[in-house]
Amino acid sequence: MKKALITLSLPLVTVGAALAQIQGAITNQTGTGSVAGQGLINLINTAQTILSLLVPLFIGVAVIVFFYFLVKFITQGAESGDKRSEAIKGMAFSVLALFVMVSIWGLVGLLGSFVGVNQGGNVPAPGIPVPCGGATGRPC
Repeated sequence: MKKALITLSLPLVTVGAALAQIQGAITNQTGTGSVAGQGLINLINTAQTILSLLVPLFIGVAVIVFFYFLVKFITQGAESGDKRSEAIKGMAFSVLALFVMVSIWGLVGLLGSFVGVNQGGNVPAPGIPVPCGGATGRPC
């Protein structure tokens, strides 16, 4: 169960965080909703919604698994050395899974802030700076 939890949660959290960051990059900047590729945008929005609901679920499952092994360690650890080492291993794997999920979430957020895409935000539109004042007469 531990390996399945780690194996399934890592890619889903990574994809979810990446979709959360790029969602603003492909949406329409004008807000009119008439963008070429609207079907792709809807698909990505749907995937983002599903994955944004699954991320807290997986983190919660990892916390529950940690407490399960903690209770197992407390109740059955004194009886047998095998059960004690199994419970310690389970707690270690659940802490590792939590660390990996949260650190990937943080790294994607950090990379998004470096390129100017915040969680659920938009990418700044590139443009050519237009001089103001002086001979152009444009207000600043």
